[in-house]
Amino acid sequence: MKRRGNHYFLIVAVFFAAILFLVGGSLSVAQAQPAKNVSWKLQAAYPPPEKIMDHWGAYGQAAEVARQVKERTQGKFDIKVYPPDALFKAMEAPDAVKRGAVEMILSNGAYHVGILPEANLDYGLPYGVKTSQEAAKLLFESEYLRILRKAYMEKHQVLLLGLTSTSAYNYMTRFPIHKMEDMRGKKIRTSGAYGKVAMAHGATPVNLSPAEQYMALQRGTVDGTIFPAYTGITYKMFEVAKFHSWPPIYPLIGASLVANLNAFNKLPKEYQQILQEEVTKMVKYTYDVSGPALEKIAQEEGKKQFGAEAVFISDAEFLKFREAVKPLWDEWEKKSDYCAQLVKIAKEYVNK
Repeated sequence: MKRRGNHYFLIVAVFFAAILFLVGGSLSVAQAQPAKNVSWKLQAAYPPPEKIMDHWGAYGQAAEVARQVKERTQGKFDIKVYPPDALFKAMEAPDAVKRGAVEMILSNGAYHVGILPEANLDYGLPYGVKTSQEAAKLLFESEYLRILRKAYMEKHQVLLLGLTSTSAYNYMTRFPIHKMEDMRGKKIRTSGAYGKVAMAHGATPVNLSPAEQYMALQRGTVDGTIFPAYTGITYKMFEVAKFHSWPPIYPLIGASLVANLNAFNKLPKEYQQILQEEVTKMVKYTYDVSGPALEKIAQEEGKKQFGAEAVFISDAEFLKFREAVKPLWDEWEKKSDYCAQLVKIAKEYVNK
């Protein structure tokens, strides 16, 4: 399959190579250690299966990284991957990795916001950049990711190894969205910061778990949800939500691979490098291949299999959706100095 955007992944490769400087002088001890047997636990916030329509899903991303690390270290660095809630509740996992109760997690920024407001900005700004290519440039051609990693380390005592993508994050609805006025009074299943996005667009947020949304849409308890468009096929959401709106709220959103900083520092240097290299490879794969592929599949197979319509709003209407959430950008900007830096950079890329 054709690879796209290789230039910015050369940049991110160099960026990740600088990891030894970011995590501090304690790595000098690890450099002198010989290869040894190491066992880690990694809890994923997302359940199996590993693949979504022949592409690694979030759980599969963690499992594949673990397999490659084990293979490259001849079995000496073994990362056992656990499904959600096997060790800790999803909302407890960020604190667990911070405390060192588990060495690594595959998580989502939304779960970290209570103790790390910068996590709201993991994937930029809602209705900021419009395409996955623009989002990748924001993350990898600017200081954005470096600042985000610094915030995770200083405030959370964890190492943000990488941000993968599992596709776009969209409005999926029982009605077509052609203009912002179409949202007025509609009930949208969502939670957290996404609830504020829906409110800004005139809708009423309804806090339901992902497991409850299919039935709520089927019964008309809610009029729509904010969810990845590919789930219209994998979870058959297109059976009950026949429309998905483009450009999406976020062109890229996925999973954060996070390690306890102290545990990482104790690894031999070669293990640190292998782990970071495999995460970086997975990040590249999700941005180059699986993210764009799942976006295309949602649009084409959604219509073919379920009669679902991808509704593309006009540029003028997109600007209205963006203007409506700008107060939310301003709110996040005030959360911390790091948030202010991140929002400033994200706004620059919005205007490019």
